[in-house]
Amino acid sequence: MKFCPECDNILIPKNKKLYCKACEKEFELNPKTDEYKIVKTIKHDEKESAPIIVKETLREERISDQDRKAYEDLFDLSEADY
Repeated sequence: MKFCPECDNILIPKNKKLYCKACEKEFELNPKTDEYKIVKTIKHDEKESAPIIVKETLREERISDQDRKAYEDLFDLSEADY
């Protein structure tokens, strides 16, 4: 871990250089001696669980053919009245 000589902020690797977010300066990275890797680890609690969502098919929500015919007849008649 290296720190900025200007503001003592932590330097992070960016575009094969070390970058200071505070003063926005870049510093050379020596590839032979400086090896950096950013790792982000997410730890989960054993009690934590993700919700499982089960979506029922649309087939059950469809109307019957008889009801469909009744709706079509109703709307066809109402459009003819105008």
